[in-house]
Amino acid sequence: MNLPESRAKHLFVPLGAVVLLVMVVWWPDQERRQRLRVAPALWPGAEAIVLAHARGELPADEFQMIELPWSSAVMRALGNGAADVVVATLDTVLRMREAGQDLRVVMVLDESQGADVILARPDLRDMKSLKGAKMGVDVRGPGGYVLAAVLEQAGMGFGDVKVVPMIQAEMEQALADKVVDAVACSEPWASRLRDGGRVREVADMPRPEVPVMRVMVASPRACEEFRPQLNALIREQLKGARLLHAGKTFPGMDIVLRREKLEAPTFFAAVRRCAPVDLEANKALLAGESPKIEELASKATALMLRAGLMKAGPAKTSWLDDSLLMEVVE
Repeated sequence: MNLPESRAKHLFVPLGAVVLLVMVVWWPDQERRQRLRVAPALWPGAEAIVLAHARGELPADEFQMIELPWSSAVMRALGNGAADVVVATLDTVLRMREAGQDLRVVMVLDESQGADVILARPDLRDMKSLKGAKMGVDVRGPGGYVLAAVLEQAGMGFGDVKVVPMIQAEMEQALADKVVDAVACSEPWASRLRDGGRVREVADMPRPEVPVMRVMVASPRACEEFRPQLNALIREQLKGARLLHAGKTFPGMDIVLRREKLEAPTFFAAVRRCAPVDLEANKALLAGESPKIEELASKATALMLRAGLMKAGPAKTSWLDDSLLMEVVE
């Protein structure tokens, strides 16, 4: 039986609304399944990933890059499912695990060799002079770990400084306004501060027993559903790291320098402070019955517990996946 034209129109309007609603709800989920969402953070050693995406080696129909410049945002993005893969420091991973986040470390990008430092106003020359200083620290980032390590090795503790919590993007202005006397910061912000000429690296600052390590962290779902993309991501990171450390101009360098807000010579100097970890070294860290990174993580956890940066430490759960490394052929 044919409906009257006016009645048919009344039915088509709500029916069309239902169809549109279904599309709105369904489409983003399809988008998530089709593209691997990657948050590389702002770090010279991770620019290899951004560069590969810009050059089409990590194609836009398979990879989505998400801009997240500070550590707490990275932690939340992986935890709430807004990102599938992030670049984070090992100490950040330990905090995420303590909070109950299910994650997998799939590779180590690099180890900091002076890329995470304490920078102070020029008259504060050594660790002893930091006693009582107002210290700008991203307490949810590597700065808290670095500060805890160097204070402990100098026979000091958090009680010997006045911690002023802030994100790294705020540190330059905080120093200029004399809100703080010193900061615990990482590249590229450390280079920006050095270029400003108003700070100096604390001369006798010891290096942490466990270096600050940047790692690639993926959700368990991503490890299952996006294996080809994760393999490509690891390959491009390994290949791109060699390009960055060659110290020569490369195609797409303008994109990297805009993100880092550094001139080319300063950028290459910052990159040299990040020692890349190649494929074989990655396997040595992550593979085997007793992965070396487990020992490093235990030492870092002990330090963070002593400093009060953690309360109980991470649970004894699975957090490493070396299987992707084993599938990578450069």
